Amino acid sequence: MKSLRTASIRTQILVLALLLIVLVSVVAATTEPFIYGRHDKGMAIGLLAGRIERLADQFREARSPEEEAAALNLAAKLHISVEKLPASQISPPDEAEATSADILQRTRRALEDDFFGSLRHLFDKEATSVPLIVKVDRDRALVFHMPTFPRSLWFFPAVASGILKIVIPLIVLAYVSSWLIIRPMAGFAAAAERASTDDSLEKPFVAEGSSEIRSLAASLNTMRSRILQMAESRTRMLSSISHDLRTPLTRLRMRAERCEQPELQRKMLDDLTVLDGMINESLAFLTNAVHDVPSRKVDLSSLLQTIATDFSETGIDVRFSGPRRLKYMCKPESITRAISNLVENASRYATQIDIELQDAGDEGVFVRISDNGPGLTDELKMRVLEPFFKADEARTTGVGGGFGLGLPTAEGIIRKGHGGKLTLLDRTPNGLTVEIVLPPARDSGSGRLSTISGRTVSIA
Repeated sequence: MKSLRTASIRTQILVLALLLIVLVSVVAATTEPFIYGRHDKGMAIGLLAGRIERLADQFREARSPEEEAAALNLAAKLHISVEKLPASQISPPDEAEATSADILQRTRRALEDDFFGSLRHLFDKEATSVPLIVKVDRDRALVFHMPTFPRSLWFFPAVASGILKIVIPLIVLAYVSSWLIIRPMAGFAAAAERASTDDSLEKPFVAEGSSEIRSLAASLNTMRSRILQMAESRTRMLSSISHDLRTPLTRLRMRAERCEQPELQRKMLDDLTVLDGMINESLAFLTNAVHDVPSRKVDLSSLLQTIATDFSETGIDVRFSGPRRLKYMCKPESITRAISNLVENASRYATQIDIELQDAGDEGVFVRISDNGPGLTDELKMRVLEPFFKADEARTTGVGGGFGLGLPTAEGIIRKGHGGKLTLLDRTPNGLTVEIVLPPARDSGSGRLSTISGRTVSIA
């Protein structure tokens, strides 16, 4: 079986087709004699034709009314309905006397219908067969009222035979095919889809199944290694460039601070601050792509309260609501960076920001950052998660601007670092809500909802 699993798909299909043929042959050879040996319409017709021939011969040999009555009594014992008829009343009157072959053929013709006639007999309980007229000699004839066979004598054996020979082998073949061919391909497709949606190539493709799938997995793993090496080299290069830029920036800042023209000095320092911020955000974005910090249990409520307090102390109206305690396994530094990026981004376009924490049990942990700004269109909701994309033309309230890395950095921390999901939603009546869904907490504590604004804590 292992050699079949690792064979080519062509070989597997050929083996499965041969298996189907063998299975059908074995089932047919072992079941049809039993089914049709007990419920065969053809055998019943042959038996009935033999009895009709016997009665016709006995009636032909009868020379007196008593002998004719004895023949009719024998027909009654054989459960055959027959009556005597003068030969002059049959049509055509010159019909020859019936031989054994004629009786069998005419019996079959009287009892065997076409497809639609068979259906009529199946659903119509009152359907009757065509009577069979047998000319005994020049003066006498017999009219046999042919029986209507029960449905079980032809329909159910055919159904049972079809199920045993076709349906069951096909089900077995489909199951074996799904296990042997489709399952490895489905698993491989799921792995490829997961790598595509998560932008993650950390786990290699598992090389199992047929030779074609194993060959494809090996090729993709080679491509994966090259992509990872390329991304790592690019990240190291950009990180080095960003780090090396700090030295000339520091020298420029020192020279700008000695400038004797206040207006020129202010402009120079503002530009240097912008450049320094771009370097910091670029380093944070690149570091998040490769940095792996072990998770630890923290109080998520306390962490979010601290973020709200820190922003409130800088004059930004940030409020927190959620349980007093919520123990959660996460990377606290990364979560802090993600939430801070979202709050800072919202503070550029809104005057009030709400951070809400909710423990939804098996559905996970929900964190919502809502603002009262102008919001985003559906098209921009998808584009703002792209690195270096800015939607300032849509959200013009407030001053300042980012570099297009705040939301992508936060989304990467939530999705890659914690296996969660970040979604942008509209807020009623206006504004934007960033909903973060984290996997279910391993250890959560319940408490009353609290609201914090700056240093003031109020219990709801």
